[in-house]
Amino acid sequence: MKVKTIQFTGVGPVRQYEEEYEGVTYYLTPDSHIKLRNLYENSRRYNELYKASQDNFKRPEVLQDCELTRNHQTRLKGVLPKDLCKIFIREGSNSLATIYHPKFMDKLLPMILTEEIDSYICSYFNSEYMLYWYTFLESEADMEKRIVSTYWHCDGGPEKHLKMLIYLNAYEEHGGNTKFLDLHSSTQLKNAGYIFNNVSDRVEDLGPLCRAKGIEPVETMYEDIEAGDALLFNPNQLAHIGVVPDKASRYVLQLCFIPSPYPYQFTREEIWMPKNDSISFDDGPPALLDYYNRNPQEMANRVLIPSTGEIRSPAYLKLLLHNMYSNEHFADLMFERLIELDPDLVELNSIESLMETLKNSYQHSINWQGELGSENIVNLLRLAEYEEEVQDAISRYSTKNKPEPEGIFWPSPDHPTKPASKFDALPFVKKYPIMDMSTPIGSAGSCFAFEIARVFQEQGYNYVVTERNDDPGSKIIVDGYTPGDKYAKFCANYGILFNTPSFRQMAERAFDVKRTKQLLFEQEDGTWMDPYRENVLFLSKDAYFEDYNKHIEATRMALEQTEVFIITLGLNECWQFRDGSVMSRNPRSYMYPLVRHKTLTVQENIDNIQTFYDICKAHNPKFKLIISVSPIPFLATGRADTHHVISANTHSKAVLRVAAEELVNNNEDVYYLPSYELVTECIKDAWDTDERHVKTSTVEQVVNMFKEIFIK
Repeated sequence: MKVKTIQFTGVGPVRQYEEEYEGVTYYLTPDSHIKLRNLYENSRRYNELYKASQDNFKRPEVLQDCELTRNHQTRLKGVLPKDLCKIFIREGSNSLATIYHPKFMDKLLPMILTEEIDSYICSYFNSEYMLYWYTFLESEADMEKRIVSTYWHCDGGPEKHLKMLIYLNAYEEHGGNTKFLDLHSSTQLKNAGYIFNNVSDRVEDLGPLCRAKGIEPVETMYEDIEAGDALLFNPNQLAHIGVVPDKASRYVLQLCFIPSPYPYQFTREEIWMPKNDSISFDDGPPALLDYYNRNPQEMANRVLIPSTGEIRSPAYLKLLLHNMYSNEHFADLMFERLIELDPDLVELNSIESLMETLKNSYQHSINWQGELGSENIVNLLRLAEYEEEVQDAISRYSTKNKPEPEGIFWPSPDHPTKPASKFDALPFVKKYPIMDMSTPIGSAGSCFAFEIARVFQEQGYNYVVTERNDDPGSKIIVDGYTPGDKYAKFCANYGILFNTPSFRQMAERAFDVKRTKQLLFEQEDGTWMDPYRENVLFLSKDAYFEDYNKHIEATRMALEQTEVFIITLGLNECWQFRDGSVMSRNPRSYMYPLVRHKTLTVQENIDNIQTFYDICKAHNPKFKLIISVSPIPFLATGRADTHHVISANTHSKAVLRVAAEELVNNNEDVYYLPSYELVTECIKDAWDTDERHVKTSTVEQVVNMFKEIFIK
């Protein structure tokens, strides 16, 4: 006999004895069952769980002396109908998704746990119980030899737990089964050290060991098992072995039960959702005992709301009444009256019946003069208001009375009944026909804005142009424009405006509200740059000064003449001079001593565009503003110490999009053009080769959507 100390999973070091009888080697660990019992009953708190479960048991009338309580196992006939077993086999063989869906057990458990079987389990535990886990198991013929359960063993775990094996096909079809030893034989084998040895040391033939130890095992096996029959037993107390199928696959639904202070229905809804795997027994007691030991106030705050929306509990009824009425005293009073009328919530089982009952109660409150008291009037009005709120909530995802029903749910190409692609969508739901092709229209903003301006002019819109650069002697360069070009880049040569302060400053200068300094920066190539007018260069200082007032006048004229003005918001990062004014783009290297980087908030962006709009509206009452967000991403971010440029760009677009939404909500003549959404989501091939700028065809699609929304 060889002896060595091994590390036994869960219980620490144990002494292992290697003994050979009749040519068969057995590895025995006599102390393992004692250590395992201590682990679960004490360390894992199962003793505490047994006590709490028995102390809280309120159905002693169901307890009985039965085969399960005497022998730790019983055979149950016809637990499930045979036709249903065939359906389970078909579903389980194809996909376990149906069987493992939570709704599956909701329907199946009441069918399995009949009054008789419920009584057996309660009698065995002397308490209520809960379903801990369940699995669907297919055992193929001649393949199960590799599974440890096909050797004699007991399941590790608490001393009091039950396993139910529901056979979905008959023994005569597959030849597989389960054999049991009686409790006395199982206990002798535990004491001998066989039962809880390492799983790799299990054997199929216990004869030589039993003969050597003087054990006379008593075996049980049911050979007449039909589809739908079940075996219910304690796998920790009784040694058992899975007999390998030798004809066809065997299909079994396995369920594991442990004691609980609460009925299985309640634990499933409130405390523990059964797992779809034979998990360890570690998590059961904490979940149940933590709930059991909570204070009454905490328990009073727990409300169960079924998926059907039915009112099944007083707690849910009270919650609904407190949602209806702001007067808590009145809500509590109504609750007491309603519970008195319908304590089992037979009639008051839906929100509709509840509101109908409340309305009727007000009719009975009318006095002999046909009037309601002032307090009842307030509460009746609140009930009507609540009813409207509920209907509004219900209608939010309804297609009824929606301007664009297809715009409620994200288009899904693999939808089973209504497949759709986002690339076929135009991301708007309402039209605002505020103009026609002859309406004076203008635009400003990022490079996306002058792309739109070009297409507007090409398509014959009345695009307002108050300043070109057609005089070759002006010594002014407008990037991308050659004197004599047919299409202007902007209404006036204010250049690209990337940030919202630039719009505010443009309107403030145009209408003499506030002037920016006449800053002029020399470039390395000898040209001069106005930091407030990106992409406009001057070949001499004098050219800038001569043009300064002319340009401001041209900008004013453009803002006064246009009736619809489109702005494209580009960035929420900007560079600010010490006097508070902001550059229209990014500084060159020699400008950094004069500026500091700033990230604009949602509110700052709102305030800037609101000021721009208010100034223009004050001088041009016909002025309407259409806001879009440029889909073109950052070239670079000034927040690289904390943000990747892609992350910074996402933040920027989100901030600007929220600001645009608020501006539209706050102003009657401000609208939103979802060009950002169209380009980034709804056009499959939108981008040019640089993956930052959009194709001409993309801009045309934006303008076509503009027509759909705004052209009469």
